[in-house]
Amino acid sequence: MNEPFIFRVSDCYYIQASYPSPAEHRHFAAHLVFAMERPFTALVNGVSVEAAGIAIGSDVPHTILSEAPTLVVFIDELTPMSRCVKHTLLRGAPWRTLDTSVSSEVGERWRDVRTEADAAAAAAETERLLGLQEQRTSAEDPRILEAAAYMKAAPALEQLTIREVARAVHLSPSRLTHLFRRDTGISPHLYLANLKLERAFYLLETGRSLTQVCMDAGFATPSHMADTSRKLYGMSMTEVKQIFLAGLGRTKTADEQK
Repeated sequence: MNEPFIFRVSDCYYIQASYPSPAEHRHFAAHLVFAMERPFTALVNGVSVEAAGIAIGSDVPHTILSEAPTLVVFIDELTPMSRCVKHTLLRGAPWRTLDTSVSSEVGERWRDVRTEADAAAAAAETERLLGLQEQRTSAEDPRILEAAAYMKAAPALEQLTIREVARAVHLSPSRLTHLFRRDTGISPHLYLANLKLERAFYLLETGRSLTQVCMDAGFATPSHMADTSRKLYGMSMTEVKQIFLAGLGRTKTADEQK
């Protein structure tokens, strides 16, 4: 069995692991799931389906059940990739199974990924196989995209407040929250919490305790971090650490390698 891994390529997270029993959850990110060895079971919106590949939209309740490794691609809602997934794969539906032969080819392409360069090449090939290379015009308010970019670029997430983000894009906090919910379906607070959670994933490789990871990532308490992880990924941070421990030596981003 391949070792677990987490790679980030162009604001998308590519995670390989087995998911024997994650709780049903929903999150702001659209995502794609591909079987690495054999088909998996997806429970989406109360429907059970066996598939080699599936696309699931943002904020759709779901869980993936698989003892064998699967590749999960998390796609930030406010990215060109997300717009391509909506237009090319989902086509107005909350979820769709993907072509079996293409899904198998994607899974095979990621089977031998070991390095950041491997991941960048596999990500580009995945986009090509799925027809996700065409650029789509943003439908979001440009101030929301600017706010998201501001949060992503913040050097100290633990000190960042929504009031500061709102001020940076010349909006009141209430107006920013209204527009953010309208365009993404979630609050800017939850978007910021997800960015903190992503940072926590990468801090796990440093050997810090979960309590220290919690503080360094910007969460108020370990329980808040655990609750956020369960809400967004269906697993606690302890479970995340157990699943990905073997692959944490390869969690630096492909972008950071440049």
